[in-house]
Amino acid sequence: MKAALFAGAAIALTLACAGASAGPAYPSRPIRIIVPFTPGSTSDITARAVAARIGPPLGQPVIIENRPGATGALGMQAAARSEPDGYTLVLSSASSTMVPPALLKAPAFDPRKHFTPISLVAATPLLLVARKDSPINSVSELVAQAKRAPGTLNYGSSAGLYQLAMESLNQQAGTDLTAIQYKGPAEAQTDLVGGRLAVAPDSVGPILPQIRSGRMKPLAMLGAKRSELLPDVPTMQELGYRDFDFTGWLGLLAPAGTPPEIITRLNSEVVKAVGSGEVRRQFALLGIEARSSTPEAYTSLIARDTARYIRIAELAGIEKQ
Repeated sequence: MKAALFAGAAIALTLACAGASAGPAYPSRPIRIIVPFTPGSTSDITARAVAARIGPPLGQPVIIENRPGATGALGMQAAARSEPDGYTLVLSSASSTMVPPALLKAPAFDPRKHFTPISLVAATPLLLVARKDSPINSVSELVAQAKRAPGTLNYGSSAGLYQLAMESLNQQAGTDLTAIQYKGPAEAQTDLVGGRLAVAPDSVGPILPQIRSGRMKPLAMLGAKRSELLPDVPTMQELGYRDFDFTGWLGLLAPAGTPPEIITRLNSEVVKAVGSGEVRRQFALLGIEARSSTPEAYTSLIARDTARYIRIAELAGIEKQ
């Protein structure tokens, strides 16, 4: 009898310890998404739209924390240093994730080592534009003019990804278009309209009102596909530029070491959120395209584009800052 009691107590104690070590089911408290950009930015609005959709099925609030600064590096670094427990995520962009290793001497993080991808959230199509009254009406005319008068044409660059795209054009076309750096796209747009720039790359969303108002004209899409918002604008690949593909991305990352089962759970909810009609409509108003992925596909994208951007920067002789 005593042996049976001791055996029962041992089993109960073992089960209790196992339950204690397992801890509460994920998630058991609020989740935060760090947005490395200002409130009201495209990244911020995108993160809030996704957070509102994944919170209810997860059973916890999903809180947005804006940490702008250093072109996204401050927020990315804060996320990389967070506990890998699934309670801190970051909304990354191509410029804040894959560009720094190509342009910085000592980036604050390595996207391939310090993060675990969850899912893409959106694609932000890029295009090349000129002012409406510019004599340049196509990429071929831009290239021809650049070759007739070497060193005289410049372009506005308000993001590292924009500079890499234009340097890829220089490399393939044999031109020497010069980068003029800006803190943001609004300043580049102002100088483009004022005639101080020949062309400028930009995201479709912010530049679309300028195109519709007749102040600017699109020359080409910089990504691999045409935009649904500008279906008549050809891609650089269609114009003969091999493997030319520069698209902005937004996606969710977790700190490296986050348990796989948590990544799987978050991926499932994000994919459902991004696929909803409501989120797609919200994104379309921003000029971006809803786009989800598996963690593995997002991991491959980061590895591929990081390596590609490093090669472009090295060939262009861009001095790292």
